[in-house]
Amino acid sequence: MQKKINGCVLFYMKRTTNIGALGLVIALGAAVAFSQTANPAKLKVKGVGLDSTYGQVIKALGKPVKDGKPKEEGCIGGHEKDVEYNGLSFYFMDGDSKNGKTYEVKAFTVTSGNWIVSGVKVGDTATTVRAKFGRKYEVQKDDVTGQIMWNYDMGDTAGPGTTTVHFKGGKVVSINTGYMVC
Repeated sequence: MQKKINGCVLFYMKRTTNIGALGLVIALGAAVAFSQTANPAKLKVKGVGLDSTYGQVIKALGKPVKDGKPKEEGCIGGHEKDVEYNGLSFYFMDGDSKNGKTYEVKAFTVTSGNWIVSGVKVGDTATTVRAKFGRKYEVQKDDVTGQIMWNYDMGDTAGPGTTTVHFKGGKVVSINTGYMVC
């Protein structure tokens, strides 16, 4: 009778070990799969993205081709300005910054393959975008330009806002990301 009890205990322990190992393999697989997709609210170009300050952008990317003059912004108060590099533009606002005077990135657009946005660049295929940004997007078609657009929603916690990847001929032609501020 003693051997039967130990046999059951031993069998139970082996079964638990096998199930635990299977659970660990599944968890690791899921971690790898989810770690490969970028959060649409956290996309970066050379380390800067949404919420980066004007100073951080200039430090990371250097002097812009065009540094727009601040103008009054009527949505949340404060000021707005545009900054452009070849194939990359930023939209800044200062009204909702901590001190109300620090310009922060609220949107940016990439139109050149010289800039990599969290692993994706102009000229990449849909397969690359799906691998880097994930599969949770809404598809739209622009009948005028013929472009296909994938819209990645940031959700209310991270945004609200959207990252939109534009395709033409199966290749990325632009990447836009930004908060909905009004």
